[in-house]
Amino acid sequence: MDNIIDIFLERINHIETADEYDDVVRKLNQALCEAGYSEQICEEVKRRQKYIKNRFSDEANKEKMLAAKENLSDYLFKISQEEIRIEDIEYLDKYLRNFYMFLEAFTEGTPDKRATLTENRLHQITVGNEYDLQYLLQAVLKPLYPDIRKETAEDSGVGMVRGDLKIQSLDLLLEVKCTRKSMSLKKLTEEIEADIVHYQEKYIFFYIFDKEKIIKEKQNFENRFNHMFDKKNVRAIIQQPINI
Repeated sequence: MDNIIDIFLERINHIETADEYDDVVRKLNQALCEAGYSEQICEEVKRRQKYIKNRFSDEANKEKMLAAKENLSDYLFKISQEEIRIEDIEYLDKYLRNFYMFLEAFTEGTPDKRATLTENRLHQITVGNEYDLQYLLQAVLKPLYPDIRKETAEDSGVGMVRGDLKIQSLDLLLEVKCTRKSMSLKKLTEEIEADIVHYQEKYIFFYIFDKEKIIKEKQNFENRFNHMFDKKNVRAIIQQPINI
């Protein structure tokens, strides 16, 4: 939120006296309130910034202030990192929603006549199933998220589960779905619901390439899953081919 946290982190790190500290944390509390930070964050900031003053010893006050300063700085840094992660999450969401633009530009465009990638060769690249899609997504996301890994197996507590693509730095799992003629809407829904229960990542994205257009109410289907489930942030992103 306008780098408020980073600005105050910089100020707090350069504080040397208790009077400076008291002035900065007072302004910090006001800035967080005005910026619309949650009550939970504001209360935790106030709790961590407190220290018991000794009116008989400036040295004791400074020692306690420095301990409170470190405690507060650790929490503000944590918030700052989470805000960066949220920005990355929103960027990934936008990228996935526009992923079809890459596919169209790459496979349907006309290369320069001097290129060795001919139009015929590019037209042979099609998405036949979710494994094709998984391969393409990992390839295009790798430069943005070098730590992306495919088909990671983890213990869910009731057995091993295998996710399609995991981005460790975002604590995010990207599950790829590609509809087929034999798949019903009920089957797709049940798969997604089961995945939400089994996966333990903080963020779970479902990229659904509805090749067979079994989802008739796209927006309603996305809205059904685009919220929190047991402290997991879930999003469904649906792409459907356009036939004219």
